[in-house]
Amino acid sequence: MANIKISGFYDEVSGDLKTQLETIKAYGESYLCPRKINGKNIADYTLEEFEKDVKPMLDEYGVKFSSIGSPIGKIGLYDDKAYESQLRKLEELVKICQLMGCKYIRMFSFRGLSGKYDLDLPVVVKRIKGFLEKVKGTDVVLLHENEKRIWADTPERVLELYKAIDDPQFQLCFDASNYVQCGVDVPTAYEMLKDVTVYYHVKDCSPEKVEVPLGLGIGDYQNIINDLVKRGYDGFMTMEPHTGKYADNKKLFHCIGWLFFGIKFEHIDKWRKIFHRIDEAKGIGHTQPVSRRQMMDWQYEALKEMIANAQNASTETKKTQKKEA
Repeated sequence: MANIKISGFYDEVSGDLKTQLETIKAYGESYLCPRKINGKNIADYTLEEFEKDVKPMLDEYGVKFSSIGSPIGKIGLYDDKAYESQLRKLEELVKICQLMGCKYIRMFSFRGLSGKYDLDLPVVVKRIKGFLEKVKGTDVVLLHENEKRIWADTPERVLELYKAIDDPQFQLCFDASNYVQCGVDVPTAYEMLKDVTVYYHVKDCSPEKVEVPLGLGIGDYQNIINDLVKRGYDGFMTMEPHTGKYADNKKLFHCIGWLFFGIKFEHIDKWRKIFHRIDEAKGIGHTQPVSRRQMMDWQYEALKEMIANAQNASTETKKTQKKEA
């Protein structure tokens, strides 16, 4: 039986930890994927700082970690100084992960590539195996997220990297929006990777490669969740809307569009049209303000509805199968 747990990058609502936790509890949820906490990246905390400044409030609200949204691996592949720094930070993150009873630390497969993927792969593998040395002897798993402009940004390279690493403490996170932004067909990517994926980010994206509220893009999340429920997925769906640009700039882009009416500014025009599309889908005015909390509310409501739809469909299928048996 499927057991989909909802988490989120609640720093997209606010960098303030208390605001993040109050949002989680307002939804009736219990999980956070920490990234920015009180203006500081989670990777910049030592264990001692975390125990003193962060954990007491987490305990007060009864909030746990689904994964740690670290920036590990989001550095230049050939930047030795940055790599050594991240090795030290990862040591502290592993301790924080263990303290929180959390299984996963999110990571990436490096930027600053040579442009020759075959030549870069051995270096990527060596660097990641260096990270894995920091989790050996623990239950912590490094969770690779596909993202544009890193080595494993397509499903083919994600699978190639997964097989090359071949370590149970190296697993995969699936982000549909990031695939859209790389020009990848999401259903194809899902079919390729569903048997080896253990974690999902929820971030939708328009055909123009701009993040939009869940359900308004081509991230194919309803079909993904339908299949996950059928397959008995027991894991997390972590909300990461990335729609702050809309909340912060929709009125500005609308006004600029009118100010320069008849003059083609491709970038401005693209964003304005997408923002208007969101407005119309949500039934709000083009100059009506939308808060970052409202954006997360939309994400949460849409995700809950998709999960409920999938569960209802699964129940009906089982009833039909039972009648026909």
